[in-house]
Amino acid sequence: MTSRKGGSREPPASQRETREETSLALAVIRPVIRLRIAGLGHHFELDAAPTATLGVLKEEIERKTDLPSPYQRLVAKRKKLDDDTMVLGPTVMDGNTILSMGIGFEDGTKILLLHSPLYEPDREGIEKLTTLLKEIDRIDKARRSRDMDNKLVQELIIQMCCKIDAIETNGSDALRKLRKLTVKRAEDVAQKSEENKRGVDP
Repeated sequence: MTSRKGGSREPPASQRETREETSLALAVIRPVIRLRIAGLGHHFELDAAPTATLGVLKEEIERKTDLPSPYQRLVAKRKKLDDDTMVLGPTVMDGNTILSMGIGFEDGTKILLLHSPLYEPDREGIEKLTTLLKEIDRIDKARRSRDMDNKLVQELIIQMCCKIDAIETNGSDALRKLRKLTVKRAEDVAQKSEENKRGVDP
């Protein structure tokens, strides 16, 4: 609060102490771990809560890399991380009771991203979908630069969707998920193209 006579009034010492204690408490309750992810051509950092699970971390990596979590194998400190229910930080305790087992990541921990054993059986489908994703991105780039008219964009996206549908998943949930993501990417480009036709900015 600022006085009309000029200058700012310092809050009472008791209020300052309360604010400092509150900030300290929030820092304890909501710390963040910065993790360094590298592998399969990717290098990036992610901030995560110590109480987040390994499964949540894989979902974040999926958003960054488009590699579905079932195809991910994470390795840290020479250990394979396979239990998606474990929390990233220390083990969470309630007295003498373990609530959640912790991996024990620290700030700056390096994590190696590899393919999981599920990747190899689905490799052919994955490579086909990856190629189609790149083609969809190329179409979207041409759309945004106005090098391709909206009618052609729509026609090409329909062709892409037909090719995506033709890829067999052979009962693989992970490959089905990746195919679904590819279809969504194509649909997003088609929707933006339709908005352009109506005069909406890309």
